[in-house]
Amino acid sequence: MSSEDIKIDPRIKRTKKMFKQALISLIREDSDQTKLTVQRIADRAELNRATFYLHYDGIDDLMEQMIEEILDEMYQTITIDAIKNSSSHSPSYPALTSFLEHFYQNAGLYHVMLENKAFHDRVFGMLLDIITLWGEERKIKGRPFHVLNEVIASSTLGIVTWWLKERTPYSPNYMAHQITLLVNGEK
Repeated sequence: MSSEDIKIDPRIKRTKKMFKQALISLIREDSDQTKLTVQRIADRAELNRATFYLHYDGIDDLMEQMIEEILDEMYQTITIDAIKNSSSHSPSYPALTSFLEHFYQNAGLYHVMLENKAFHDRVFGMLLDIITLWGEERKIKGRPFHVLNEVIASSTLGIVTWWLKERTPYSPNYMAHQITLLVNGEK
């Protein structure tokens, strides 16, 4: 029996979701994560500390599991096919639009999570991997890939962070179009 065949008890899913929502809520109130305690998280989730420790080794474990789930979900939205089928001249190629749509649908969560350096660095790494694959698919010649990829990843993440802080005033499609124009050096 594979791990995919094993169903997780809905009560466990619900409990973990409550702890994650409590953590996000507390971080939204005060981004100083040194003030977080298991007791505060448990109180906010309206569960007890013993239940917390049934599922997590500590706050870092909760945070790490949450980051892994978020990144897995994000990566699922950006398929290799979308990257391969994207055009460098398309106004909003599918992979970038999917990526931004995912951020848009989870704006509150990402607004909070991108303030976490570990999460920010992991998202940057994922973006860099995707952009590297995109560049390889386009076979852009005569440019130092590593420099170009770093610039595109940094710019894209900076734009996304701004977009989330501003409460997503533009659609994902519009943002994808603007980023594409910047990447392609168009006006």
